[in-house]
Amino acid sequence: MVINDEKCHQIVGFERYHISESGRIYRTESGKKRTWRTKGRIYISENKIHFKFSNNKLRQGYASLTDSKGKLHSVVVAPIMAITFGIATPKQLKTKRLTIGYKDGNKKNLHYSNLLLIEKRNLNSKLTLEDVKHIKKHIRKGIPLNRIASLFSVSEMQINRIKTGENWGNGKRKIKAPTAPFQIEDGRIRRYIATFEKKKTTKNIRKTFTVKRNPEIPTDNTITGIVKGYKLSLKHKNITRAREIVNKLNEYFFDYKSEKKMLPKSV
Repeated sequence: MVINDEKCHQIVGFERYHISESGRIYRTESGKKRTWRTKGRIYISENKIHFKFSNNKLRQGYASLTDSKGKLHSVVVAPIMAITFGIATPKQLKTKRLTIGYKDGNKKNLHYSNLLLIEKRNLNSKLTLEDVKHIKKHIRKGIPLNRIASLFSVSEMQINRIKTGENWGNGKRKIKAPTAPFQIEDGRIRRYIATFEKKKTTKNIRKTFTVKRNPEIPTDNTITGIVKGYKLSLKHKNITRAREIVNKLNEYFFDYKSEKKMLPKSV
């Protein structure tokens, strides 16, 4: 059956419904006599697919379907897609070892070409050599690291270490660790300044660190300042944390505490 220019197949166990190539579910039969409104139409209605968040993580999409006896079921859509389009068999999905994965890491992308059968893993479980080969391919394609981490059930940090060559490489970083543009005695301040974007400027210009906010996007904040011939800037999502950082940087580079002590009480 073709619905909205997509090939659709009847869902086994829920024969009143058809599922399309992209994971859309259509009710094609009601179990009752068609009314004048639906008579002659290919499908009666489209079922909405719901996506839940648990612990700030997107879970698999599910839909409410009625079986031939009129009983309502809440079913996960990805396994139905996998079985319908020959990606997996019901027997494979019944095992505790196998599950459905997403090539692009996006659980909302239910197109059959995005689904694959993978082994279940616990978070931060050990990767195989074959896994790492696929991970490196995804990295070269520019797929976001958090999506790759979700696909292979590991942390984003682990994927980043594979990217830099620290893990599953020759023991050498392919990307050099950032360094501060000038000498800083305090190790913590030096490591933090190393993460800033740097632009050379006139040496005698100095400007205290401030936070520039984007009023339309609360998470779009930028810390900026000019120190020792460099204009430094860094994006930060948390405004409260950004202000704390600004205070510490100004205290270190501009000796704010000492200046405040020297000010007269009337100021």
